[in-house]
Amino acid sequence: MVKEVLKTIAIFVISFTLVSFYVNKRVEMEELNRQIISLQEDINIERQHIFASNSIIDNMREHIDFLEKQVAESNEKIREYEDNIYDVTVTMYHPVPEQTDSTPNITADGTRFSINKASQYRYVAVARNMLKRWGGFLDYGDYIWVDAGNKSGIYQVRDTMNPRYVNHIDILETPGTSPYKYNKAKMRIVSYGE
Repeated sequence: MVKEVLKTIAIFVISFTLVSFYVNKRVEMEELNRQIISLQEDINIERQHIFASNSIIDNMREHIDFLEKQVAESNEKIREYEDNIYDVTVTMYHPVPEQTDSTPNITADGTRFSINKASQYRYVAVARNMLKRWGGFLDYGDYIWVDAGNKSGIYQVRDTMNPRYVNHIDILETPGTSPYKYNKAKMRIVSYGE
């Protein structure tokens, strides 16, 4: 009978041990499952962050492309501006027959003006090589910026100089204005006239 009791106790201990082992394994499995679910949730959150980051990166790429296009357009405008600057000599002339022709109050394009107010009009005569009709880049009526010391400013092309002058601008001045000359002046087209 002792054998039977021992056998029963052994079966009970083995059964208890096995049940305990399985219960512990079940608890460990449930904990592992919770950890796996938590990791999957973390992975999903990270995926969402990655997708959001990719969206941000795509938006940034689009913005960078836009900025690069703007920079290229700005550089082109700068090149156009720099290509539109010309070295010239600037002098002045009075509307008198000795410096023009027999009609000193009429410019080469037919504009009439008051001789006593000549300086107020801000008209200029340009060398023939600068006029389109002689292969240049200006027409009568165009506005130009002249960078010539205290005579710097915007002027309108209305007259033509004697053919012996090249890359030269003559500013129309009221009689009595003292002569001046700027050898290293700059000129650029501001806008095209009529």
